[in-house]
Amino acid sequence: MAQQVINLGTGANTGDGDPLRTAFTKTQSNFDELYLLNPEIITALKNVAGFGFYVEDQTVASTQTITTTASKIVIDGVGSTSTSAYLPYEIRGVSELWDTLNNKITPIAIGDGYTLRIDFTITAKSGSPTELLFDLDIGGGATPTINIVERTIETAKSPPYNVSIGFPFFALSTFNTNGGQLFLATDTGTVTIEKRQISIHRISSGQLWFQR
Repeated sequence: MAQQVINLGTGANTGDGDPLRTAFTKTQSNFDELYLLNPEIITALKNVAGFGFYVEDQTVASTQTITTTASKIVIDGVGSTSTSAYLPYEIRGVSELWDTLNNKITPIAIGDGYTLRIDFTITAKSGSPTELLFDLDIGGGATPTINIVERTIETAKSPPYNVSIGFPFFALSTFNTNGGQLFLATDTGTVTIEKRQISIHRISSGQLWFQR
């Protein structure tokens, strides 16, 4: 139903506005519309918002050695603190925001907005690397081809130490089709990482729109 606009007339007591009953009928109709729409808004927001948290299993050998050749970050999601209990209702119990088999972000729909944080521990390094190069790539291949986020991580500290990378991103057609892979590479030498985990929060959807 379209909004019912009350005609206030040209001035006080001019008699050319809506009669009192007509005005309150429009008021009641507007309230009824809001009352009926409110559950739909709540349901839509529940469908849209939520997060998944995926942690590498620490009960098995889970080190990953990064070299000058870009490697996908591997997170199996089997770690004890992993949770899918707070995913958006739209996919909860059906799918995930992280594909643990192929190690990639799996957006729900074109137009989605997300925030992401990935954490890991640098436990060793050799060959004097000075930085790690991080890429979020949506090309879908074994190596980065379409980088949409790039970060440089300094490696001057002595291991072990923790690293966190966080950023927002959005998903258009290529991202939605291919998913998003996370790559790391050193500038020289090698770096060993452990305790990998990723949280992905869906915060908006390009399809969020209400019509009656």
